[in-house]
Amino acid sequence: MILVVGGTGRLGRELVPALVARGESVRVMARGASQPFPEGPQDAGTHDAVQYLRGSLASDADCRHAVAGCRHVVFAASGFGIPKGADERSVDRDGAIRLVRAAADAGVEHLVMMSMHGAAADAPIEYLRCKFAAEEALRASGMAWTIVRLGAILEQRLEVMGGALASKGKLPVFGSGSAPVTYTSVRDAAAVVVRALSDPGLRNRVIEWGSETWTADEIAGALVAKTGHGKVQKVPTAALRVISVAARPFSPFMARVAGAGVWEDSGTASFDPAPARAEFPDIPITGLKEAVASLS
Repeated sequence: MILVVGGTGRLGRELVPALVARGESVRVMARGASQPFPEGPQDAGTHDAVQYLRGSLASDADCRHAVAGCRHVVFAASGFGIPKGADERSVDRDGAIRLVRAAADAGVEHLVMMSMHGAAADAPIEYLRCKFAAEEALRASGMAWTIVRLGAILEQRLEVMGGALASKGKLPVFGSGSAPVTYTSVRDAAAVVVRALSDPGLRNRVIEWGSETWTADEIAGALVAKTGHGKVQKVPTAALRVISVAARPFSPFMARVAGAGVWEDSGTASFDPAPARAEFPDIPITGLKEAVASLS
């Protein structure tokens, strides 16, 4: 049995069907709030060969229940993009550590943790510091582990920018728009997780997995080219710095987004995905052109 925590999110919706197609038994643990379970928001059960459990990473009991009987666990949850009710500390740090401890106590053999490029104890934004704390807990757990550090999620960025374009005719670009950012498509991320679950050679390793590197201006241009209209609306880096502090009391979500924008505009959100790609040349690359073309 493979447990996918956060299995109803962007990555989970790619990963879970891929695992089922391979004949794996899959259990999903999620809050069932931002993305309802297939059978509706009131209960949980087994559907399409997947067992769904409604649970919270804030609950020791829920974590213990979720990991029971599982050989592998994938931590694919994130509190960064949740506007209300959760944040990076409660999900990406404390929740992840709670799940790691429950998995180790239950005798789970292997845990794959989705992290992010830039995770470090002294990272400039809290999200990356929380990711690193979770990584450290996993390394010390006694279980076999694989840490997959992703770039910014390509589909999420396209959804945010494309949504604003559709509703307001404007494309929000945080910062200069010229800083390189390495993006990871959820399709590519799901493929590397499947490989990590099946290949013992990927245990006890950190893998930096990216798809392509683009600037925000280039992404905006691709969206404008697809729709045939739109105007870029830039939020200067200086304004982002102010928002990242001033918005904390009333909108921690907006403060997180602004802080991430400042970090990305520094240029350190890019990395070279070639070394990992060379090791796994059979895993296809989902690029910007393909991702934009798939937008409805």
